[in-house]
Amino acid sequence: MAERVVVFFDWQNIYKRAREAFGYDDSPAYKGQADPIDLALLLAGKHAENMGVEVELTQIRIYRGRPTQQHDPRGYNAFQRQAARWSRNNKVRPRFNDLRYPEDWGEPGCAAPREKGIDVALAVDLVSMAHNDDMDVAIVMSADYDLVPAIQEVVTRRIHRGVGPVVSVAAWKSEHNGRPLRIRLQSDALWCHWLSEQDFWSVEDDTDYGVAPPNTSTVPVPGPPRLR
Repeated sequence: MAERVVVFFDWQNIYKRAREAFGYDDSPAYKGQADPIDLALLLAGKHAENMGVEVELTQIRIYRGRPTQQHDPRGYNAFQRQAARWSRNNKVRPRFNDLRYPEDWGEPGCAAPREKGIDVALAVDLVSMAHNDDMDVAIVMSADYDLVPAIQEVVTRRIHRGVGPVVSVAAWKSEHNGRPLRIRLQSDALWCHWLSEQDFWSVEDDTDYGVAPPNTSTVPVPGPPRLR
């Protein structure tokens, strides 16, 4: 029987780490984007190859901050176009939360908007799905160490009780700087799927969602309730 694989994507973290790893810091904003379906299939395939098993990719869970129309109309429209593309695949399970904007937003030197609750949502879903036996393999792609307690809980439960999914992480492997970032556990080994620049090119999405295609309009994408 094929192992059920679920991937968990901390989307903004994936995007920022790709821009750092592959030298896109000064490039247009769309550089560093990956296609989540292609990326999930790549990771599921790597697990199958490494473990010598058959797999079924059952869910692609994306956690991401959402620009608001009030504060950033252009960013909001770009987000809607990208989310609409993702929603064409029924394996995608998005969790979006409105970005939090500083009080001086729009003024020179203001801070960037921040995500709120994204890491918590990913952590809760990882643990609850593990306890509900919704997957045999969980692959988490993020460099956010706030996720360590949730990953540790699932790993510890499998070690001591023999139940729950195998957990691994994924990270971009940089050829441009010496700081590849990945999640590690303090006391237990955690397999990492290192993704090279060639891997990135195979899943890259170079669409500029900030530019509306001709003869189209932006329609809000239906989705799950907003996170609180």
